[in-house]
Amino acid sequence: MIKKRIVHHANDVTNVYFTNAIPAILHKYFHLPGKFARNYTTRIVKRDGSEGEMDWLMLVEPDNCRLFERILINVEFQSSYVTKEKIKIVSEYKDYAKTYYGLPVLTVIIITDGYESSEIEYSRVSSDILKPIYIHMEWDEIIERLKNIEEKIDNQEQLDEDEGLDFVFLSMFAPKKEAKGITEKLVHLFNEDTSLKRPFRDHVGYGLSIMIKKYFGPSSKAEELLKMLEEIVDNPKLRIVAEFEEDYARQVYERKLAESESKLSESELKLAESESKLSESELKLADNELKLAEKDKAIAENKTILAKKDDEIKVLRKILKDNGISY
Repeated sequence: MIKKRIVHHANDVTNVYFTNAIPAILHKYFHLPGKFARNYTTRIVKRDGSEGEMDWLMLVEPDNCRLFERILINVEFQSSYVTKEKIKIVSEYKDYAKTYYGLPVLTVIIITDGYESSEIEYSRVSSDILKPIYIHMEWDEIIERLKNIEEKIDNQEQLDEDEGLDFVFLSMFAPKKEAKGITEKLVHLFNEDTSLKRPFRDHVGYGLSIMIKKYFGPSSKAEELLKMLEEIVDNPKLRIVAEFEEDYARQVYERKLAESESKLSESELKLAESESKLSESELKLADNELKLAEKDKAIAENKTILAKKDDEIKVLRKILKDNGISY
């Protein structure tokens, strides 16, 4: 059965799936330079020892057109505007990849919303400035691409791979107020198309099913639209695809849990250190109180001795006075 629940982090799930399932096609779709060679691991260790994770890191070979040397491309997918803190993190990704692999790094940020408000560069010093390439899609371009797909399907023409991925990314890039209408239109067009062949069609259909869940959640409309993709989503040959969402969510949860446990351990260690310091302070306080008590005792003993001396002096004075001796 098709799952009808909401997909959390829908854009992340879709993008990570595509970068693993069809990376060369995705590289071409976003018009990135060079010839795609292979994916690299996205996990990194920062300067302070903490871990981070890039969205996509790939090796590309020269195409002798736009690129004339082997480089790495770090692609970050953003669903909202890029803050100063985020662009600083992206700069750290670049530094890590360049140092670890010894290759130049091109930074690309694909942003679906908030491009106008995003930070365009990050500078440590005047000679070390990160200026990412931003990729976004304006509403006019979305409409133009949608019309192109519609015309090709009406004329029973073959859709290419870029037009195939448009079924997913036009929905992903659509403005919030237009997203549902665009997504529904794309699902109907996808259902009509017969030109896209498997397994590519299955990959696209899976991505489109996530967009349905993202925008429509558990609803009768979602059920209606997902029903059109049931053959793809429930295809037993695509078990790895169907399970990807849950696996990705589990990995995210486990990583956040591990980070929380690490922070908890640090907090417990700091608490233990604080308790140790407190115990030392309490011990010193007890020692000081003991010394103070000993001093109080000595003072009391001295007062007793002085009182006895005063009594002896009084007796001596009386004796002297009785014997007629003045003083």
